[in-house]
Amino acid sequence: MAKPKLSLERIKRSFRRRLNAMPADFREDGFAVKSKSLDFLDDPRFKAAWAAATDLCSWPKGGGIPSIRWRAHMACWAASVGLQLEGDFVECGTNTGILAKVICEYHDFGRYDRKLYLCDTFAGMPIVSGMSAAEVQYAEDANKGMYRDVLEQVHEAFANVKNVILCQGILPASLQTVDLKKIAFLSMDLNSAAAEQQTIDVLWPHLTQGAVVLLDDYAHKGHEAQYKMWNQFAASKGLLVATLPSGQGLLVKGKL
Repeated sequence: MAKPKLSLERIKRSFRRRLNAMPADFREDGFAVKSKSLDFLDDPRFKAAWAAATDLCSWPKGGGIPSIRWRAHMACWAASVGLQLEGDFVECGTNTGILAKVICEYHDFGRYDRKLYLCDTFAGMPIVSGMSAAEVQYAEDANKGMYRDVLEQVHEAFANVKNVILCQGILPASLQTVDLKKIAFLSMDLNSAAAEQQTIDVLWPHLTQGAVVLLDDYAHKGHEAQYKMWNQFAASKGLLVATLPSGQGLLVKGKL
């Protein structure tokens, strides 16, 4: 007796069950993926950039290394867009500089006639006006257990990249010391909706059309205030933030 033909819907359900039962091909930084190409992790250029960054910018120095290779890959992509545009690069929230170092190594940033401004206190997360009670508590806890003075380490890590400039201080006030004209790439990682709102209000007019804003904390649990703030900001510009599985957000400046 001939076997009954399987319906297309039954075939699809069977495939989904098999796919869901497969082990993850990648599990890192709080998320996992399966049945996806991960070739970028084995790209010699990326591997060399990641190795250099984690050797010099480990957190803390000589110790822990955050498992953020997918975030680093997205940073390299966003930087590649910025290199096609006019303007400098700005990172707001650097700490030891892992992502910035990956960008510099991957793109050989020192050969370009533009600057990368690394903006941070380099000594922990400041308390700024407008922060919620939860954000203040987060900052106090992080400063006790996670952050420390890393200024010397960052100087050493970027000593071989002549066009990297450290901008030390509390954002956005510290930007007054920087001669900003046009910005082709912006990374935001201030762990505070208030700090990021105040900073993007200052920097947005400087962004070149097509510039990518890479949001590090955007879709991470515990950062709901930043998620809401960035969605509202993007909507006010007629834009939408793209949510990445890494928890990052992508915002591209377009025409108003």
